[in-house]
Amino acid sequence: MTDSNYRAAVAVIIKASTDGKPQHEAVLTVGHTPPLLISHGLADLPLVITGRTIDKAFFDHAIKRGVIERLHALISSPVTIYKSAPPHSNGNVVVTMELQGGWPIIIPIRSSKQFGRTFIANEITSVYAKEGGSFESRWQSEGLLLWTISGK
Repeated sequence: MTDSNYRAAVAVIIKASTDGKPQHEAVLTVGHTPPLLISHGLADLPLVITGRTIDKAFFDHAIKRGVIERLHALISSPVTIYKSAPPHSNGNVVVTMELQGGWPIIIPIRSSKQFGRTFIANEITSVYAKEGGSFESRWQSEGLLLWTISGK
């Protein structure tokens, strides 16, 4: 379930950047890591995203604010889940049904990242549309596929 303050916090992060006062150090709780991802290797921890990642997704990757606000729902209902390729071996990559410009949205998640002295969470490290259809067949041939939706 999405954290109750998450949508409002996304709006504040985007507005601050638009005003020239980015809040890159902010850590927003998206919600709790969905059970499907926990069963495929992520820790049973809160799911977070930084202000820097929101800015990059919105301004550099042209991901719409509504998509960023619905990240928890997208992550909770993926099309496929891949394990991260080396050297990033401590996380998962979620491929969503949501499309951006006709391409699937990719959401890499790092497991068990420490923030500050005591807070540990699973971090959404990026949100972007992955152009070109060959990446999934390549990732599958590399043995990275962990889960796929039935019937795909």
